[in-house]
Amino acid sequence: MLVFDRNASQAGTDITHDQNSSQITLRTPGYYSVSFNGNLAPISASTLPLTIGLYLEQNSTPVAGAAAQHTFQNATDSTNLAFSQILDVTSVPATLQVEAQGGDFAYSGINLTVQKISSQPS
Repeated sequence: MLVFDRNASQAGTDITHDQNSSQITLRTPGYYSVSFNGNLAPISASTLPLTIGLYLEQNSTPVAGAAAQHTFQNATDSTNLAFSQILDVTSVPATLQVEAQGGDFAYSGINLTVQKISSQPS
């Protein structure tokens, strides 16, 4: 899982994240917009080609449509991966995290933006 080392801005208590943690917690039901982007590169000891996949999990379950992958062909390759999705959160607290699969890689400049866009209809 990817660790997010800081918070850009937070308002209210619907969404919380502790710096240097992988988990974001949603504390109230509603619709949330979630967007991820970040830079990835293979580590020098990787066997190439190397396919890395990133995906969003909500309560340890992959979120459909919130995934990206890249196949590295050489040791100097790097890429930016991104995905976005709208979540309908009905049960709280809900935890979000970005998981990885496929092998060892380095990451930098990662961002996960979570915004509550509306409350659940009554």
